[in-house]
Amino acid sequence: MMLQALIAYAERENLGDPDFETVGVRWLISLTADGQLAGEPISLIENPADKKPRPKSMARPFTSPNELNQGTKAHFLCDSLERALLLLDPKAPEKVGARTVQHGYFRSLLAEASSKVPSEAGRLNALVSFLGDQHAMADARERLTQAKAKPTDNATFAVDGEILLKREPLRQFWRERRRTRASAAVPGKARICLATGQLTETLDTTEKIRGVPGGLAMGTNLISFDKDAFCSFGLEQAQNAALSSVAELKLRSGLNTLIDKSRAQNLVFNDTVHLHWSRDSLEQDPMDLLAKADGEAVAALLRSVHSGHRQVGLEANAYYALSLSGNGARVVVRDWLESTVPDVEQNIADWFADLGLIHPDGMGTRRDFKFGALLFSMVRAEVSELSPQIPTQLLHAALRGRSVSLPQPALAAALRRQQLDQENKLNPARLALIKACLLRSPNHSKNDLSTNVAMSESLNPECRDAAYLCGRLFAVFDRLQYLALGGVNAGVVERYYASASVTPSLVMGRLFRNAQFHLAKAGGGVAENIRKDFEEIACALGQRFPATLDLEGQGRFALGYYHQKANYRRRAAERKEQLAAEAAAA
Repeated sequence: MMLQALIAYAERENLGDPDFETVGVRWLISLTADGQLAGEPISLIENPADKKPRPKSMARPFTSPNELNQGTKAHFLCDSLERALLLLDPKAPEKVGARTVQHGYFRSLLAEASSKVPSEAGRLNALVSFLGDQHAMADARERLTQAKAKPTDNATFAVDGEILLKREPLRQFWRERRRTRASAAVPGKARICLATGQLTETLDTTEKIRGVPGGLAMGTNLISFDKDAFCSFGLEQAQNAALSSVAELKLRSGLNTLIDKSRAQNLVFNDTVHLHWSRDSLEQDPMDLLAKADGEAVAALLRSVHSGHRQVGLEANAYYALSLSGNGARVVVRDWLESTVPDVEQNIADWFADLGLIHPDGMGTRRDFKFGALLFSMVRAEVSELSPQIPTQLLHAALRGRSVSLPQPALAAALRRQQLDQENKLNPARLALIKACLLRSPNHSKNDLSTNVAMSESLNPECRDAAYLCGRLFAVFDRLQYLALGGVNAGVVERYYASASVTPSLVMGRLFRNAQFHLAKAGGGVAENIRKDFEEIACALGQRFPATLDLEGQGRFALGYYHQKANYRRRAAERKEQLAAEAAAA
């Protein structure tokens, strides 16, 4: 179904023209009207500001890979430097003969077009003249080498300022030539196309997919067989997964376009790119909410789900998500989702609802966490610090809904960062992710009521879960120390958070004794309120300090600590506001 969905997308977007294909073109060779170089080769790149600029995308006349692999054919008007200009790789002397033959074919296509398109004969003859001038060719190759061009880079030509690839009479010539040759061609051995189910001539090899992270710079193969163990029934190369040339072109065009779109949306994590599309076009793609998490859009989505009113643009049609990475020269499918837009809409609404968490200042609830922010909350600096599978598993869990548990490695990574992060223990994105992991845990429905209510958005004083209470009590210890001693370089949190969240019974006793001294030293109405919190939580815990906490227990500890700290900040802000009001009234 994945191949059919990609072909349908390409057809909807008018991609995969059977006579033309979109490729990256790295060089433009400019010529004068009499076939002389008009200057230095021009480097063509999409975005010069990129760290690794990509070649400019242009539509090139399509030639079947089967024809190219014969070693005698070449593309029309635009080809690699080794075929178009004989800029050969010195490390591959065995290819010289084949490249020379292909270069001759490249020139013959130009001569054929010149005879059949009189309006373009002048420009084409100028190019033919240049390609036949050994001195001019050597000069061009020297300039390209100095510009660090590679033999495999694609190049095209401009004559007297006109780029030949864009000349409509030449494009029409190619279409007519393709139709004529197709009608006269002797049918080859026909097989069933894997994507279309039609009986047709299929390809021995396929072209490469651009921009797959982890793949080769020149591109990555979607279908490739080069070991005997991968072949069967005497089939070789791509015939083991047979595709027609038209189907292959549409698949490749669709994938290239979706990869470019996902890269622009920053949906590339840990050498995996996450593609998404729908059967029919959408005004608003659900995946955009995960990536951008616009506050108003998230709120509108949650309202629409609860009210039963669908947002404009989220029609009931098929929805697809595909995660790809490269393994050397081959594409690896990491995950595949086939669903409907309403289901994905509901699942994303549930995702943001599960992430809902009180602000660190205790004022209001936040749900609009960007997917990227959740990933960065688990690492020190780079998402690459995470296990490679975590971003993909989290993303597809968000799309699949509450029936899918969030990966335990994600919870472990978030808790590990929570313990190590000395500067931001109250990172709301990290705590929201911890909360969502707990809510979607397989153990959630098995836990008693006191444990389940620990995963609330804000402080729940009725919760009697020991891990949650330990987290709250730890926040009380921190607050008491501050009231008694003020700011210290290495306080309770810096010294004891990691051990208290894993082995409370080994730490809480010492902190409990210290708290008695801090209570005696702290004074005033604020200290009295803290004293009440201390007594309330301590009585609820009794002698139940757990010996150890598992991952989920550590998560509830973190939430208890966060909720209590947020509650203190809210109370402090309200007290400050009250004092200001009293001062103004006086």
